[in-house]
Amino acid sequence: MNIELPDMIVESYRQENESLQEGIRCGLVIWEYLNGRLSLRECGELLHIGYRGFIELLWSKGIPVDGLNAEEFDQQLAALRAVSDQA
Repeated sequence: MNIELPDMIVESYRQENESLQEGIRCGLVIWEYLNGRLSLRECGELLHIGYRGFIELLWSKGIPVDGLNAEEFDQQLAALRAVSDQA
C-alpha cells in the first residue's frame, strides 16, 4: 500500500526524530478506537503498551476516555480502588 503524505508531515517526523511508520500506526489505532471499531484493550495490545498505556496515550493527546463499556469501567474502577487503598 502506498500513501502520499504532505512533505510537512514527513519533515515534522524527521525533526522530532520519530518513526513515521509508528506515528501512522498509532494514529490509525486511535482513529479506530474513536470510531468504535476497537476497544481500549485491543488498542493497547496492538500498540504493545497495554490497557493503561493506551488510556495514558489518549489523555496525553487530550482525548477523553468516556466511551467505556461495562467491563472496561469495572477494570478502571478496580484500578482506582487499588490505588486509593495503597494511599
